[in-house]
Amino acid sequence: MTHKQFSQITNNQVFTQTKGHWFLAILLLVLLGSTACGGQSPEASKARSRAVINAGAIVPAEEIRVAEYLQYYEQNFPEPQQDAVGLDLRLGNSRMPAQGGSAWLQMGLQTRSAQAEIVAPLNLALVIDRSGSMDEPDKMPYVKQSLRVFLESLNPDDIVSIVTYSDEAQLLLPAQPVGDGRWVRSVIERIQPGGSTNLHAGMMLGFQEVDKNFDIRRNNRVILLTDGIANVGVTDPNQIAADALTYNQRDVYLSTIGLGLEFNDALLSQLARQGQGGYSFVDSAQEMDRIFRERVAGLKQRVAGDISLTIIPAAGARLVGLTGLDQIPPAEGANVPLPPLGTGDSAVILAQLQVDSFSGASRSRPVATVQLHYFDEFAQRAVIVEQAITAEMVANLSGYDPTWDLEVLRNVTIQQTAEGMREISNLFDAGHYETAWRLAVELENRLSEVARLTNDNQLLEDAGLLQRYRQTLADAVWQTEDRAPRLADAPRPMPSQQRSAVGNSDYAPIPTPSMPTVEIQ
Repeated sequence: MTHKQFSQITNNQVFTQTKGHWFLAILLLVLLGSTACGGQSPEASKARSRAVINAGAIVPAEEIRVAEYLQYYEQNFPEPQQDAVGLDLRLGNSRMPAQGGSAWLQMGLQTRSAQAEIVAPLNLALVIDRSGSMDEPDKMPYVKQSLRVFLESLNPDDIVSIVTYSDEAQLLLPAQPVGDGRWVRSVIERIQPGGSTNLHAGMMLGFQEVDKNFDIRRNNRVILLTDGIANVGVTDPNQIAADALTYNQRDVYLSTIGLGLEFNDALLSQLARQGQGGYSFVDSAQEMDRIFRERVAGLKQRVAGDISLTIIPAAGARLVGLTGLDQIPPAEGANVPLPPLGTGDSAVILAQLQVDSFSGASRSRPVATVQLHYFDEFAQRAVIVEQAITAEMVANLSGYDPTWDLEVLRNVTIQQTAEGMREISNLFDAGHYETAWRLAVELENRLSEVARLTNDNQLLEDAGLLQRYRQTLADAVWQTEDRAPRLADAPRPMPSQQRSAVGNSDYAPIPTPSMPTVEIQ
């Protein structure tokens, strides 16, 4: 039974109900920022996964991009005082057994807030899908409302153009300064849905409008919104991406947003990635509100580009896992390119290391060195920041927990949840519905416990989402085996039975659930 077949035999009204209220102020979401961690980075994977689960369907493994999934979540890294981008290193446990073991290294990036920067003016084209599928009460009316609110928030010297597309592309508003903004309402009301989806024509017209006023001192950007798949004009995704790349290489950035569940996720992700912009998926009005309130400036000002992290394990340590890497990384270290960052943005990457036994006289031991490379967009110069991190090696240390630090525990749990959801998809495709259900149970239990330990509402909501997911998987077991799913063995002790409160030092380690290890992804 495939994803498509299962979605057809599940409760279809669930899917229909989830369409309502997805599109309130959707455009503001991508215009003002594409992730809780920033306006420049893609983050659609988490929101789209949530929508698919709430629709009673199975999230395809290829749509769960683990690094993108992790960037969705709020982080609390210290804001840099001098540099454009700050680097924050943290071990999951700064005390390690002298006989060695596994270690988690969290690498956090944080840019300065908008108040500390001079924001460059925009040169922006809004490219809006007005095809017939947009003619729904919870789509076009809210898109118009979002456009009005956003446009009225721009500065008078920002340049903006508006392109709409259906069967063909139409230049609704040629590129011009925002001025006093009195024109906004009348222009927006002229958008009327109808016709097919000529995504390529709309995108290219948007690029052309930005190119007319290209200025290296401005934030030159196209934002593309669609709820469907290109079905007229140029429809080949490879050709669409190639044509967009010609403008991306001339420093015209592209951000994308998908509505509903029928658009080409892979294409929008590729367009945003090569266009060095955000890729968002909207599944609720709350999602829009979250990003509007928290990341209003990330899109408007790019702080750093050409960002990469280089992880160099110390002697006696090996790199065995990296966020979002499918294969095991080179043991001697790796370089990790990252998307650009805007004002107030953050990003996080986790590395897992295997540390050998230590018999030196000093109790302090180097674990790794991390180099942050980026181009400072304000100072117009390349920057390299290097930091080393050490661990205290303790003889006869019992009960070692590599995720004792609660912040690292939280992010490791998020990453492992995404990896586990990929495995659920693979198990489902192979017909192992009960095994997939068992994994969903473990993921839900772990999320619930870590949410309690960290007092994290986002993880608590995720646990509720996994409860919904295991019900969908249980339905598959019922439909194929005519019985309820069963756990294979007696439930093993969960963290709640071992680690009773935040900050309690009397604990046993949290066991790793039988889910994909960090080496995958």
